[in-house]
Amino acid sequence: MSTVTDVAPATNAKHRSEVATSLPPARGQSFLKLVTIELRKSVNTRSGRVLIAAILLIALAALAWQLTHLRTGPAGFDFFLSAAITGVMLLLPVIGVMTMTSEWTQRTALTTFTLSPRRVRVQLAKFVSAIVLSAVVLTGVVVLTLATTAVAGAATDHTASYAGLGGQLAGAYLTVALNVVMGAAFGAVVPQTAVAILMYFIAPTAWSLAGPALFKDNAKWLDVFGALGRIAERDLHGMAAETLTAVGVWIVLPTIVGLWASSRREVK
Repeated sequence: MSTVTDVAPATNAKHRSEVATSLPPARGQSFLKLVTIELRKSVNTRSGRVLIAAILLIALAALAWQLTHLRTGPAGFDFFLSAAITGVMLLLPVIGVMTMTSEWTQRTALTTFTLSPRRVRVQLAKFVSAIVLSAVVLTGVVVLTLATTAVAGAATDHTASYAGLGGQLAGAYLTVALNVVMGAAFGAVVPQTAVAILMYFIAPTAWSLAGPALFKDNAKWLDVFGALGRIAERDLHGMAAETLTAVGVWIVLPTIVGLWASSRREVK
């Protein structure tokens, strides 16, 4: 009787070993796959779709206003883009915040990090997906702006002007990417969406108001709004060091801290 009892576990162990060796080796998810998954997450939620629709509607409303209040002279692309992109610059970084906080606010972190235990790769994929999605939305705004410029040129005696189109678009895309990374960095540091959004809007604004009063001209070293404005204009005005310092403190540093915090945050 003891012989039969001893043989059964040995047989089961041998069977499990044979099954394990017959299975193909587990393959990790590629970084591109992670980015694709994060993009799908961003647009599959109601809040994500509402945010994207709101950005496009605000841009469309601004363009409609400019179209009905045309100035004298050629209908310039820059005239319409400056109006359309104002609301876009304000709301697009929220995409970055929501991308980083979604796992914690929707309580899906356990599932995500079980399937992809290398958290830093997942967080980096979130950063990339936020930048890609914001670039797609900005492209939609640019298409609307181009169409509005063409309509304005056809509706008036003046031709549409697209002078400096390439430089304006380069500045717009770069500034949007930096803003979105900054929003994502705040979302990585603070895993609560509402709190992270408030911090993103309040902290730099508070510094831009209080900094000059406390530190006079030295406040420009941490003025991220001024730095992003110079980057958008493609002209640093001889303030390269101040621009890089502001970007480093408000964008690079929170990104590093956010990646570190996310990799060590308790998953519940």
